[in-house]
Parts: sequence; structure tokens; C-alpha cells
Amino acid sequence: MNKLALITGASTGIGYEACALFARRGYRVIALCREPNGATPADLELALDLESFEQIEGLAMALDTEIANAERVVLVNNSGYGQFGAVRDLSESMWQKQFSTHVFGPIKLASVCLELCEQHNVPLRVIAVSSVLAIVPQKMKGAYCAAKSAMNAAHDSFWFDERGSNSLESVSLVLPGPVKTKFREHALAALKPVISEVGSARQSKYESVEAALAPGAKVKPFTASALDVAGKIYQAAEATRPRPRYLVTPQTYVAAFITRFLPVSIQRRLLK
Repeated sequence: MNKLALITGASTGIGYEACALFARRGYRVIALCREPNGATPADLELALDLESFEQIEGLAMALDTEIANAERVVLVNNSGYGQFGAVRDLSESMWQKQFSTHVFGPIKLASVCLELCEQHNVPLRVIAVSSVLAIVPQKMKGAYCAAKSAMNAAHDSFWFDERGSNSLESVSLVLPGPVKTKFREHALAALKPVISEVGSARQSKYESVEAALAPGAKVKPFTASALDVAGKIYQAAEATRPRPRYLVTPQTYVAAFITRFLPVSIQRRLLK
């Protein structure tokens, strides 16, 4: 069976491990990266900037033959980064980039893939890598929490909108807690411009956030590996009846329990 996996954010971390895992299991893997470098364990690398609808639409030409030759397609919307900082301190471009990366771009890519799959009568599964912070917001991480929450809602809406499609088999979300990747390194780089712009009176608010992201900072308990998350992605891709949600790490299971069964007033006391 010619199975095709399209994986965004494939150059490092979860995306890289997902590429390797799908390749080992017999998939033809296409890595979608902002800057392809030939280092991913994929059959093909293609450039993709999720901030550009024009580039996403242009990708259809490169994917058309690949999808036409596939018996099944799995799209993994994995690309992402954390824009931390108090919401009052974030610029318009920071908000725009955070939502383009996690919401606008991934949904546009899913739409392009679905249209191609419908044209060629090929089944499609969409899997998005979200976060525990989509369901339990934390201070100084508002933009990231909001973007991941919107990612969940947008992908769920995509499923309801297109569930009558002959090609769309499922839409699943994978929600990890802390994962050992370069996430903190990238989040720190995105935080630096925020810190440089806030006044001295507000600098103290950022000290603990900066320390938690710094190289050598203490790793949180029950931190998962990128391969752990890739395993859940693969499970969603291969399941006979894929679930809407796949939870990773104890933090996510606890968060799901708290937000489902406890009043919001109590949630706020527990999660502050």
C-alpha cells in the first residue's frame, strides 16, 4: 500500500521523529520545512512558510502527483513555537505570526490537501499537534495558549464542515505537556524582543519566565520525548477508528480532568 505522510515542522523535534517513525513503517514521507536542508529522514523535502497562503496554494502543484499516486494520505500539522510574554506587551506582528503558524496556515494546508485528495479519490487523515496549554492557560503564555486553543477549535470545525467529504476520514488532535525538544530555546528567542521593549518597572515579571527557558533550566517532571509524541501521531494515523483527542504526558490527563469536572472558579485557584 502506497501510504503518504506530509509532516510540517519536520527539521527538528517532534516533526523529525515523526518523519523517521512513518518512514520506518513504510510510508513515503514528505517533510515540509521553512528552510529545507536535506537533513530530515524523509523521501522528499519541500519548502513551506505557513505564514503565506500564496505559498501554501503553490504547494498544490508539487503535491498533486504525490497524492495522485497515493492510496492514503496523512497530514501532520506539527509546526509551531511559543510566543511567551504578558499579552499587553505583545506586538501585532507577534500575535499575527503566532496565529498564522498554529491556526491560519495549518487549516489552509489541510484545505489544499483535502481538495487534492477529493480530486484523486484518496482518503485523508489530518492530525494536528496541539498542547496542554490549549485547555489550561498559564500566565505569561497567553498568545501561545490562545493560538493552540484556536488550533483545536479550527481543526474541530474543519471536521464538522467537511465530514460529508468522500475523502476526509478523520481529524485528530495530539495534546502533549512538556516535551524534550528545542521548544524552550525557540521560545526564549521569541521572548527576548518582548523583554527588551518593556519598561524597567515590568522587567521583574519576566525574570522567572526567562529563567525557566534558559539553557540548563530544570526539566519538568514527566517530560516526554519527541518520540513519545510521534508515537501518538502514528497511532492516530493507523487507528481503525481514530479518536478526536490523543493525550500525552500526565499533565495533559490531569488538565483534561480538571477542566471537565471542576467549576471554573476552582480551576483558577488550582492553575494559578
